[in-house]
Amino acid sequence: MNIYSTLSILAFVLYLIIGTYPLRKERGNLQWSFFLISIAMALWAVSPAVMDALTEPGHAIMIYTLSGIGLCLLPALFLNFALVLSAGDRRMDKAGSLIIIPPIIILFIIISSSMITPAVSMVNGVWQIEIIRNRPLELLLQIYIFGYFGSGITLIWNHARTAPLYHERKISTIIFMTSSLSLIGGWILSSFLPSLDMQTVNLAGQLIGLAGISGMVTLTPPVISPSLAGESIIDKVTDLVILLDPEGRVTRINYRAEAELGIHAGEDWRRFTAEDHQEILEVELEYVKDASRHVKGDYHHEPVLIDYVTPGGERIPVKLFISLIKEGPDPVGYSLVAQDQRYTRRLMNRIEKTERSEEVARRRLDEFRVLNEILKDINHSRTPEDLFRTIMKLAGEYLGLPGGWVYIHDGNEPIISGEGSLPLDPSEVLKELGDQSVALVDGFTVAALRHGDETLGFMLFPGQKTNEYDIRLLEAMGTEASSTLKRLFYQEKLVSSLEEKELLLREIHHRVKNNLQVVSSLLNLQSSYIDNPKVVEALKDSQGRVMSMSMIHEKLYRSGNLSDIDVGGYIQGLVRSIMLSYQKPGQRIRLNFDIDDVKLNLDTIMPLGLMVNELVTNAFKYAFPDGGDGEVTVRLKERDGRFILTVADDGVGLPEDFSMDSLTSLGMLLVKNLTRQLDGRLDYRSGDGAEFRIEFSEVIYRERL
Repeated sequence: MNIYSTLSILAFVLYLIIGTYPLRKERGNLQWSFFLISIAMALWAVSPAVMDALTEPGHAIMIYTLSGIGLCLLPALFLNFALVLSAGDRRMDKAGSLIIIPPIIILFIIISSSMITPAVSMVNGVWQIEIIRNRPLELLLQIYIFGYFGSGITLIWNHARTAPLYHERKISTIIFMTSSLSLIGGWILSSFLPSLDMQTVNLAGQLIGLAGISGMVTLTPPVISPSLAGESIIDKVTDLVILLDPEGRVTRINYRAEAELGIHAGEDWRRFTAEDHQEILEVELEYVKDASRHVKGDYHHEPVLIDYVTPGGERIPVKLFISLIKEGPDPVGYSLVAQDQRYTRRLMNRIEKTERSEEVARRRLDEFRVLNEILKDINHSRTPEDLFRTIMKLAGEYLGLPGGWVYIHDGNEPIISGEGSLPLDPSEVLKELGDQSVALVDGFTVAALRHGDETLGFMLFPGQKTNEYDIRLLEAMGTEASSTLKRLFYQEKLVSSLEEKELLLREIHHRVKNNLQVVSSLLNLQSSYIDNPKVVEALKDSQGRVMSMSMIHEKLYRSGNLSDIDVGGYIQGLVRSIMLSYQKPGQRIRLNFDIDDVKLNLDTIMPLGLMVNELVTNAFKYAFPDGGDGEVTVRLKERDGRFILTVADDGVGLPEDFSMDSLTSLGMLLVKNLTRQLDGRLDYRSGDGAEFRIEFSEVIYRERL
């Protein structure tokens, strides 16, 4: 047995052992695909191991065919391995089924060809069997082998560049490199070094197997060692981390500390510690060292607040955590982990500022609430005396001032409110007060009552108030009390003035009414000396008009409102008065009223009364010429801001030639003109009696000078 056969037997055994090794750790798709590659490679390697021991050509063909099965399956299994590697744990059942079809077809052709026309010969004591003597079939086999291997290597290379995890990219890179070298080496040995007389294809297969073994061994993710993790953590944390040896020299510093402090290994800890804090840190280092001797395990030291210093002299406040580093029982150094407190302090300052602002806001809200209550109570005062009582009550409730006095000087007799006499001279108090809102005078607190530039007086309280809050409340009380007091004075003057004017108006209306009654009496007296009936009738009509105006003035001075008159009561009284004047003896006229509850001003009720007087008078004079009984209706309705007056009777009606445009009687001309004065419209109809309808608006009050 030559050395090559021995190596082949060794490779056969190794393939079987190594193929089963991954399955003991995990039995995933990747491990099983690698196991199949190992079986195929073991079958391929069996031919050189036993070929020189065979004597029969048939046995040689059978062994070589078995080796050929491994050869045909190896590219497909390698491509399947590449697919599983690049796909992760995803199943590749469909792809695996498709890629196994070409090797089965080729294997069937090879077996059939060797069974039919085997070509066996022995060269230098080694069996040589030519399975494929057909050139196209040989070309197809080469295309299949290199195509599948090339596709597999391409997939592995792509996975080496795109895998999400570093260890996967590393493993794929190693498999790619070893597989590529194996294929290139096998191709070179087979194509350019035939003189070595070696079965170089088997050698290439063994190299590919070694690449697969290397890839599977490194497939396990790397274990994170404590030292590796510690180094990574130190450099990644945002704290300032410095490691010292037992003598206090820097042995390790992370990136953040190096960037902030500008220190390097070998420098003393005093280099980066503020001078006024060096003694503090030195004491703490010694304390940690001594305390750790009496504590089993790690000693946790309370953090220390000190300042680091930058090369530019800037102080960095830090919260420093000190730990003693031990190797067994012996200390080997210190760990200084410092948290930068600059942002924390800025944040705390903002929080404190915000809290102070919130506290001020709360106090202001409380102050505004109290002030609002004070101002509301002061504003509700109805009289100066009520105001003074309210001030004393509020001063005691909110300021704790036990009673006091209010002094008012409005140019007449001074007003003094309070128990007992005023304890200080008012002139001296006003002199001491000056332009101040609040002043302290002889043990008393004085608050000015000032409206604009006018000083109305002052409020005087026993005791001295110096608290800013109390002073602001006193100022507000004084300001509001002054405004309220001035308003009350104005109201008193206004009420007095209004009462005088109302009394004067009532007197005027009373005198006008009396004068109109005098005129009416004169007209009545004059008519008794006249024999002409037409003149007597004219005087009687004029007397009726004067009476309608006189009744209006009587209503005004008797009512509680001098601007508006109750229309319903006035019209009913006027119509009844007309009936008494014009109803004939034995005649019975029924009056009907339908009047809405409305009030009209003097400028409207005066012309309205004259029109009612003329229309009702005409009804009594002309509707019932034979002195018969009848009915007179007066109606006043309000519709959408306008008024409709209707005067109707059930008498003889209007003459056939009646026309408002051709009338010359004073009464109807008066009605026509008064309708125009009220911006109204006059309509009439005749049939079973006469009906006049006037639609008008209330006259807007015109200011009289």
